[in-house]
Amino acid sequence: MNEPIQKFNLPVISILTGFAFMIGGLLKTLGIYLIFSESFLLNFIVIWFGFLVEAAIGMAVLAFLLRRHYPFRKLWLAGTGAFALGILFPALILNQFFYALLILPGFLVGFFFRQLLDEKIERKNLLFMTTLGFLICQIMILIFQPGNDICIWLREHLGPLSDSFYMHIVIIDAIIGFFVAIGVGLMVRKDKQEINV
Repeated sequence: MNEPIQKFNLPVISILTGFAFMIGGLLKTLGIYLIFSESFLLNFIVIWFGFLVEAAIGMAVLAFLLRRHYPFRKLWLAGTGAFALGILFPALILNQFFYALLILPGFLVGFFFRQLLDEKIERKNLLFMTTLGFLICQIMILIFQPGNDICIWLREHLGPLSDSFYMHIVIIDAIIGFFVAIGVGLMVRKDKQEINV
């Protein structure tokens, strides 16, 4: 007789992971503001390392929350490595990290995530959700340009950099973490269902 599938609350896990990515994003941004210089190489290292720290924090929370369903170390290493590689290539090729063309790093993060998990089980949900999260962030960046009513309100009430802070840092990092968690959660559920069939 097959063992019953252990269920987990995917919306709660996704929200908590989104908050973890947001906290990592705040640390990343603080580091960028403190160390930013005229040197491209130094800025590249600082920004890339900041994204790596953000991913490490976010994936640690996600892997911890799913530890009963998937090996913690394997999920954390695969997720952190996927972000490190997926962000690195667009930055080197296009001289940018996220904001100009989010769909490319989004797809690459999802692709490397699947590859680093190194299993033959289908992982379309993981790739799709990761790419979708980055795509939604790209749409938000295009919509909430300086001069937009929301951006003007934020600047008037919360300070001159508040629109960039909330839109480009807090919300975007949280959305990316949220969709990565959904993709991983759907993948884990599907794996467990196939095992228990």
